[in-house]
Amino acid sequence: MSFMDSLAKPAALAKTSSGRTPRRERLGTWARAWGGRGTLLLLSGWALGGCAYHFTNSHVSPPTGVHSIAVEAIYDTSREVLPHELLWQSLQNAFASDGHLRLVPVSEADALVRAHIKSASVAPDGAEFENGPVNDPEVFKGDSPPPPSSFKKLPETGKYRDKGLISLVVEVEVWNLNTRTLLMRRSYPVAAGFQAVHAPSITQTANDFLRYDESEQAAFAGLSDSIARSVVRDLLVR
Repeated sequence: MSFMDSLAKPAALAKTSSGRTPRRERLGTWARAWGGRGTLLLLSGWALGGCAYHFTNSHVSPPTGVHSIAVEAIYDTSREVLPHELLWQSLQNAFASDGHLRLVPVSEADALVRAHIKSASVAPDGAEFENGPVNDPEVFKGDSPPPPSSFKKLPETGKYRDKGLISLVVEVEVWNLNTRTLLMRRSYPVAAGFQAVHAPSITQTANDFLRYDESEQAAFAGLSDSIARSVVRDLLVR
């Protein structure tokens, strides 16, 4: 039966007393006529709709003979005061969350992760601001002393920036403890900004140091998590 014949067939259906073709028969005929062609149209629409899959040869597989791993304490020679224990925690959490290797003490591990913070810096960044001039009072001459607020604060700077930028270069090695061979050595240069000075509407000036410390730690924690995820991926994805 040709395609045109299949289209004409509904018109040849027996009609009811009202002169109309029964609804069920009309639907059944159209379904049979368009069944195969509908599948073709559906596949064509899927292909033209931009749906695409990317196939690679990559797969997740631990190194041969390695079933457990330990993370050594962080070695830091950057001369910056950094909460490097956060990087140690991030590496442990990343391997524990991934689950392909068991996180165990060094005495039980097949492999050992060593992380070395080779360099780091915390630099001012963002917009530049300036504190207003404060003139110290005259020398005390024996009468009532001036209030402390009239003196310029010793740690107060003339100009400052409201943001900071923390930069790290971390070298990571993974050793096979069974064969005494190096499985991986990678360098991870990373950087992140943080809010160094908050507006007076958010916090009092007396709390600026605490706010700065919290923001710096949060930025370092984010960098640590990013490095840890990269280490797990670079070790396991082949």
